[in-house]
Amino acid sequence: MHPPPRRVETISARRASAYGGKARSVAALARAGFRVPAAWALPTASADDFLAAALPEEDRAAALLSAPSSMLSEERLERIAARVRAAPLPDTLERSLRRVVRELLADGAGSLAIRSSSTEEDQDAASAAGLHATFLNVRTEDAALDAVRACWASLFSFRALAYLRSVGARDAGIGVLIQAMVPADASGVMFTMNPLTGDDSEVVIDATFGLGCAVADGRVSPDTLRVEKGTRARRDCVLGEKELRIVCDPAGGVREEEVPLEQRSRCALSDDVIERLVDLASRVEDHFEAPRDVEWALAGSELYVLQARPITAVAAVATPPRRGSDMPARDSLVWSNVNVGEALPGVATPLTWSVLSGFSELGFRRAFASLGLSVPKDAELVGSFRGRIYLNLTELLSILSQVPGLRPRTLLSLGGGGQVERLETDLPKRSSARFLLRLPLTAARFARENVGLTARVEQFEEAFENERRRLRELDLRLLPPLGLDRVLRDAERLLDEAGTVLLSAYGNLLLSVVALGAALKLAAGDEAAALGRDLSTGIADLESAAPGLALWHIAQTCRADPAARDVILGGSPETLRIQDLPDGKTRRALERFLAAYGRRGPREGELAAPRWEEDPALLFVTLALHLGRDVEGARPVDAEHRQRVIREQAERRLAELLPLIARGPVRNLLALAQRFLRLRERLRAHVTEVLGLFRRVALDSSRRLATLEPEAGTDAAFYLSQGELHAVLRGELSRVAPRVRRRRRQVDRDRALPDPPGTFVGYPPELPEPKPVEGGELSGIGASGGVVEGIARVLRDPSGVAAFREGEILVVPCADVGWSPLFLVAGAVVTDLGGPLSHAAIVLREYGVPSVVNVVDGTRRIRTGDRVRVDGDRGRVVVLEAETSEPVDEHVVD
Repeated sequence: MHPPPRRVETISARRASAYGGKARSVAALARAGFRVPAAWALPTASADDFLAAALPEEDRAAALLSAPSSMLSEERLERIAARVRAAPLPDTLERSLRRVVRELLADGAGSLAIRSSSTEEDQDAASAAGLHATFLNVRTEDAALDAVRACWASLFSFRALAYLRSVGARDAGIGVLIQAMVPADASGVMFTMNPLTGDDSEVVIDATFGLGCAVADGRVSPDTLRVEKGTRARRDCVLGEKELRIVCDPAGGVREEEVPLEQRSRCALSDDVIERLVDLASRVEDHFEAPRDVEWALAGSELYVLQARPITAVAAVATPPRRGSDMPARDSLVWSNVNVGEALPGVATPLTWSVLSGFSELGFRRAFASLGLSVPKDAELVGSFRGRIYLNLTELLSILSQVPGLRPRTLLSLGGGGQVERLETDLPKRSSARFLLRLPLTAARFARENVGLTARVEQFEEAFENERRRLRELDLRLLPPLGLDRVLRDAERLLDEAGTVLLSAYGNLLLSVVALGAALKLAAGDEAAALGRDLSTGIADLESAAPGLALWHIAQTCRADPAARDVILGGSPETLRIQDLPDGKTRRALERFLAAYGRRGPREGELAAPRWEEDPALLFVTLALHLGRDVEGARPVDAEHRQRVIREQAERRLAELLPLIARGPVRNLLALAQRFLRLRERLRAHVTEVLGLFRRVALDSSRRLATLEPEAGTDAAFYLSQGELHAVLRGELSRVAPRVRRRRRQVDRDRALPDPPGTFVGYPPELPEPKPVEGGELSGIGASGGVVEGIARVLRDPSGVAAFREGEILVVPCADVGWSPLFLVAGAVVTDLGGPLSHAAIVLREYGVPSVVNVVDGTRRIRTGDRVRVDGDRGRVVVLEAETSEPVDEHVVD
């Protein structure tokens, strides 16, 4: 008995599971009236009967799934698959299949798409999309019969059986979907909610010319559009390269062809088609009552739905964007990454985004709640634009407007950001009534928490150290997948605990700095900014300054260790490793350094970025530069003394300006600000340690995925969301290579784009390439005082650090603690992002290195070789003499 194929629209919902996940989905779409290509489905029972006749029992799926792994060699599985492909079809089944093929071709289908439809794919809780075979542009009856057998044979691939074993399957059914081929002019995939951010108010569309398989398997960089469902406003539109398209070959199958140059720069979709796709997305989601990943194709004016599968492992997001009347239209919102961009600069990989966006969103809500502020449940605080993380300044400052007298100008002067006048005049103000009503309770809680804060931090740090030591000693390679999943959950718990304490300290720091700033403004007037900067320098025991100072001391040790000194000065820093050093004091000192600080590194907020313990190139460059200096002329201890003198002078000046009655309270306020500053930097180091644990889990998960899906690459886990990685480790998600390739291309494309402005209104604008400054002046925020002239060295990432020379002006997009060792050998530092309270600004003040932060487009307008003057007192950078030769490679890869 071989059940015949059936038209998909005649398959009832009750019986659809017998045809596999893909056929079930297409049948549901057809019954609901969506335009799907004409299709027939062959039930899994047909495959069961055929395989029972073609294979001995020990070679069938049920036996292989229960057999020891050692018996599932690639060679054996290929022999079984070859036998399936060669076996004759039963006469009755062959006749019915030929009839279906003839009928589809006679109805106008120029060719067919024949797809496997496994019972284990496209489930609501898990997905194994692409696990089995698909054949496109099948043009003859005989080729169609061969394709059906090949779909059944794909059950016996090592990858498919590995997935089935991982989810505990004891048997597997595989149906076949036979559809009319759509010769698409444009096609792609569409998500009815953003799968990375969890934002269900927008549709994400990936589109390219030709067939959509080029998008699904990551062969092209498609156009990506983010469109708001309600208003149809485009939140972002990034054009992909679209160098090639996949088209139907007249001889059968598909082929690649180049897209003409003039066509690549155009969007693959017209405005009308975009509108139709957003409407289609809403209708599909409404019908299934859940988010869907939709494959679509456009042929002429006809828009087809090819598939609609569940979006599994959606990122957890606390808040969809608000539709309320109390907030301005979305095209009036002010977005900025001037401050947050230091923690997560450049384009974030999907895993990093899913971890840190949730961390930031929850952190803001907790911080506001601790201050007694009301936060709308649906407030959108964090967003992503072209892969970069941005804060919604309009929303954040509107929430903070509940505090009487707290103006946007005050907050932006501390954290950085633009559009000050717009926010001052147009910001939706919130009532202060509830804040004032809660103020006694908030003040009491604030006082109580601060009295016990030191003990609370010490208790946390003791528990954190014990847990850190336990997890560091684990060999992740030996853990089963569920064990690795538990370590990932441990990392999430630790991040939550560390973040809670960090944000408590940061909230207290912000309050004390705002209060101190108000006192300085009243007492010092125009002197307030410079006085505030000098009061926050020369602070002893600053965690973020410790690595740079420790490395200087290691250099002094190395001066008395000639063998190690020769290796460091004679070797290439890009390839040097600690193991290359001879045993001795220098090597042991560096080993201790890495044990203490090895989890830090440039772009340490990005989980895919290597840490110092993996790539110590920046450390060896810095050591070599220290060794080449006159030891008496460049001692950090002298800088520490100098900065302490500056602070003490500022304290005396403040005392002179204050009335006698105010000196004691302001002195206590200053001591609080300095205390919270130290505490924040210390706790940030713990958060960085936890991010290093996330990286370890991701690296080991990537190693495991590469054994099952080599085409996914060795870094696949970084291109999955947090929820997707959990699903992979729990065996609920397989066949991730296509989505990994697609996202890797998207990340590469976003990195190749110019950074959007640090602050913009509504949606990121198209940016023309800025011209280098010739004799002009760039403005920013003076983060550390002093005036220095020197040659600029523009580094957008650490890959070019070996070219840096002592005394050069370091110009970088941002400068987190991972860059800090280089500060001590730089003449000055200029950054695109950051504010006076940023980690880099604090370290630079501690080192006494002049710096200007928040210089818009500094890394694009200043060139390596320009002679510049950095005025950290006035917050100005002047290009005195522009480099006139051809632009050098400034390492633009993020």
